[in-house]
Amino acid sequence: MQRPIDTYTDNFGQTIKFTIPEQHIKLCINISGGADSAMLLLMLINYCETHIPDAELHVITSANPIKGWYNAKWSTSVLDRVLQITGTTLIKSHYTFYSTDQIREEMDEAERVIQKLHGITFTIHGTTQNPPLDVKFDTKNNRFEQRDPGHATPLLVEYDNGINRWMPLIQVDKRMVAHLYNHFNMMEELFPYTRSCEQHAKENMDTPTWMVTHCGECWWCKEREWAFEE
Repeated sequence: MQRPIDTYTDNFGQTIKFTIPEQHIKLCINISGGADSAMLLLMLINYCETHIPDAELHVITSANPIKGWYNAKWSTSVLDRVLQITGTTLIKSHYTFYSTDQIREEMDEAERVIQKLHGITFTIHGTTQNPPLDVKFDTKNNRFEQRDPGHATPLLVEYDNGINRWMPLIQVDKRMVAHLYNHFNMMEELFPYTRSCEQHAKENMDTPTWMVTHCGECWWCKEREWAFEE
């Protein structure tokens, strides 16, 4: 029998459908410490607690030297906070892998390792679509054009040895993420524990606070400000 589908629609007409296909109970979610993946982690736990109580959830994080490996710290803080909020016991592991860069091949290999260790068959990623093309930011970084509206990235793809990769946010922009934080009343409970900034370590090593603040100048900071209107 098909598992229930939870549907969410924001004030801009964007809709996502949240469900886990019936055959999957060993799941892996990639969290970065950012707002998008933190919300998906919360939603995944809530969904599984209600509909898949025998689920096994495994968490992975990619950290790299360009960003000073700060993902390791922020993802752990997010996971700790979500565990406090939910009280779940479904999380079985959290692996952080240190890559030369945040490239797809290294992330694929990390998921293969988790598959071998834990038998996972389904992975969740929190990548969103860029803002509409007419939204311009004055930033030091350019927009990642592969995330622009109109891209051909599918929501779900079977990519390797039976692992299905699901990106439920890839066809909506970050305004949907803001909607979800408000929907679940997490603007104070979870949002402050996230960091979406991607300022480069090499530009900020002489600034002691750079890893714990938002620079306010990079593309990802501007996108976050735009979506959350803060």
